[in-house]
Amino acid sequence: MSAPSAHDVCVIGGGVTGAGIARDLALRGLSVLLLEKGDWGAGTSGASTWMIHGGPRYLEFDWDTTRRSCEDAGHIVTIARHMVYRIAFIVPVLPHDRNNIERMETAMEVYDRFQPLKKANPHVRLTAEEARRAEPGLTSDLVGAVTLEEWGLDPHRLVYANVQDAVANGARALNHTRVTELLRDGGKVIGVRYRAPDGSHSEARARVVVNATGPWVPEICRMVGTEVQLRPAKGIHLVYPHRISNFGLSAETVDGRDVLMVSHGGFTLLGTTDDDFYGDLDAMDVHEDEVDYLLQAFERVFPSIRDYRPVRTTTGVRPTLFKWRRYEDELSRRYQVIDHAPEGAEGFVTIAGGKLSMYRLMAEETSDAVCRKLGHQAPCTTATRPLPGSESELEPAAELALRHGIPTLAAIKLQSRHGSRAGDVLDKAQAGRIVCRCEPLTESELAYAARHEQVRSLADAFRRVGLAGGPCAGAACVMRAAEVIGQQLEWSASQRFDAVREFVRGAWLGRAPVLGQSGWAQEELAQGALRGLS
Repeated sequence: MSAPSAHDVCVIGGGVTGAGIARDLALRGLSVLLLEKGDWGAGTSGASTWMIHGGPRYLEFDWDTTRRSCEDAGHIVTIARHMVYRIAFIVPVLPHDRNNIERMETAMEVYDRFQPLKKANPHVRLTAEEARRAEPGLTSDLVGAVTLEEWGLDPHRLVYANVQDAVANGARALNHTRVTELLRDGGKVIGVRYRAPDGSHSEARARVVVNATGPWVPEICRMVGTEVQLRPAKGIHLVYPHRISNFGLSAETVDGRDVLMVSHGGFTLLGTTDDDFYGDLDAMDVHEDEVDYLLQAFERVFPSIRDYRPVRTTTGVRPTLFKWRRYEDELSRRYQVIDHAPEGAEGFVTIAGGKLSMYRLMAEETSDAVCRKLGHQAPCTTATRPLPGSESELEPAAELALRHGIPTLAAIKLQSRHGSRAGDVLDKAQAGRIVCRCEPLTESELAYAARHEQVRSLADAFRRVGLAGGPCAGAACVMRAAEVIGQQLEWSASQRFDAVREFVRGAWLGRAPVLGQSGWAQEELAQGALRGLS
């Protein structure tokens, strides 16, 4: 084992909150080590509905969360301009809904008070005819509708942008690195022992260790004999490989929950379920009854939904704070920063609960607590400092495409991930051909991700640059992608085949629950194309 490294702070957990904390602390001048057992944003953050929103449904029982979420969403819109885009929702009202059209409009009038905080527009009330004119797929049973506006973004890129800026300001960030033990000197936590991707073990000393592991918070707390109770809630999404509507739509499930259908660029998410989860956080299955639950809800407002074929599912667990007896959908999305010193674990801080839309605020308050412990005085700047890629205006995508000889759509996608730095990505290598036409993705961006963005597998490339996220589910691109990444990481031929085999097996878990008759036919084609690898 090598000699321990030394840092002011070690942050455990590379989701959006942990990455945000690492960035905040690094910008305040502290030495930071960020450790993530999987890939950046591969857990709860990446399994979200890809939105930063205020949460109008919390108005019934938690106005403060709505307000704080809207405020922080406004900051995120400011610092991540190249990532965010507006999503206009139509909220249909049907006969016998829990909220009639008058009550729904009243709720939207209240929500309008918070909309300016996140730079969004106020609602509009629509007649049934107006709503169906805007979205002809809505049911003929419609009574009326209201609109609202939220913001969409790719959570994987949001997480990595925070990691990227943390590293640019002196932090050390390691993915695929699992913490196996918290080091102690008497009662004080003084660091961590961790296992690197190659299986070797190392130690890092830190004056403060931050537990920002989302639903895994209780597991890390048990390493030092402390306890934080969560009430984990499992949620799944169906993923369609195209836009179903130009509007986000909401629907009410059979038990009264609100679920959403949201189109993001070239794909659509439908979800999410919200159920207490008691199983293995690292091995979650999607069940057919969960799929039917979502389809049943949307069939009521969008009757043709079963005519569209999802290509896969996603699943994740929300780290909601524990509360007895409350219905899962009504659990607060509040968060808590916990200093474990009174429990005999000096130097150990946990951030628990919260939601994606408040990640920056959660990171700020956690960083404030860490700085108080260290006696370090430095202001938080993350509310106004642009994330990498949002420092300057984007050049027209058509000009970027023409200069580098790539399709304009590829340039648009590239800018949505890298912003004003998109040209730098292409300048570092020949643009090359398109490796994934579904996305589309250039070989040069994929090679850049392997060299500079800690991509170590095809699944990492899916999260970082959207590889295999389209209709072909990787059948047309994973072999070539393994060649491109393998060249950068010096994989042998067998390692490249192993990488494809691992990706195919992993992707199967998300596809199996939604394969209908035509889906099985496509699966046979895909498996035939990759024969011998699965």
